[in-house]
Amino acid sequence: MLPDSSPHYPVMLNEVIDHVSPNPKNLILDATFGCGGYSKRILELFSKTKIIAFDRDEQVHQYANLIKKKFKNRFEFVNEKFSEIEKIIINKSYKVDHFIFDFGISSFQLDNYKRGFSFKSNAKLDMRMGKNKISAYELVNEASFEDLNNIIKFFGEDKDSKKIAREIEKSRKIKSITTTDELRSVILKAKGNRYFKKDPCTQTFQSIRMVVNQELTEIFKTLSRLVSIAKNETCFTAVTFHSLEDKIVKKIFNYSKETNQNPSRYHPQLNNKKESAFIKTSGKSMKPTESEIKLNPRSRSAKLRFSIKYGDDQLEINRRSLKMEKLFDLEKKYNVE
Repeated sequence: MLPDSSPHYPVMLNEVIDHVSPNPKNLILDATFGCGGYSKRILELFSKTKIIAFDRDEQVHQYANLIKKKFKNRFEFVNEKFSEIEKIIINKSYKVDHFIFDFGISSFQLDNYKRGFSFKSNAKLDMRMGKNKISAYELVNEASFEDLNNIIKFFGEDKDSKKIAREIEKSRKIKSITTTDELRSVILKAKGNRYFKKDPCTQTFQSIRMVVNQELTEIFKTLSRLVSIAKNETCFTAVTFHSLEDKIVKKIFNYSKETNQNPSRYHPQLNNKKESAFIKTSGKSMKPTESEIKLNPRSRSAKLRFSIKYGDDQLEINRRSLKMEKLFDLEKKYNVE
């Protein structure tokens, strides 16, 4: 039993387990531990499997401690951003067989109103997942109109980004926007009295959270480096909840490396060819079943991709090929030392 009253549903748990099941590896790294749903189930099903779990949020210790108590030396928890994984597995000489990622926000973070992630309850504007340099309060009250517009437009994919950014700029000149209710009121004022299929605050809150936590930068930096250093036949499973997250994962999993067979110094270009860096990929992304979405509506936007690395070569994946530098630059701008 998890140590809070709200039910926890690991998204696409059965599909994640299916990719572990055919070959239960010795060492799995759960890069986004959260409430520990994936880790707990894998340890229950595969008696020889060991798991190292990472999470940047200090509050997940309560969940990690329960699993550690039950599975003892088969489970280890590290309270760090997943961008620190490469350094730690190299320092400790871990040979990881399978990396599992569940990107985005955890339900327990969203449900804890004091964290300031949700527009459904009033709290101080925060949205920090852990080990952050700024909070949502600082971003909302200090970012320029142009940056706010771009953040809401590109990260939130909201067509009303300019109206919302303008209203934020106007409101904070009178008084700082300090709470989730105050930000919600500003967004609703900008949106006007129209019908929306989903809450009109969803995309703005999401966009601010992503920049505060440098979510896209963390995903690319981590996944591209781990794919690069991974040994032959290492498995990667990634669950995403946002089109930009999925774009990064898809690009990396479809990466092709240049090979040079019978190299010639006179005509090197004639010998180069593209070769997939992966033995197997999931092709099209997998999505939750209708029954899962009914049980857990938050899973509706999830996509799962799976891939297995081919060869031991270190890969050089060019971030610019994603054509997302403007977004990475925005995250960096508001997360400097």
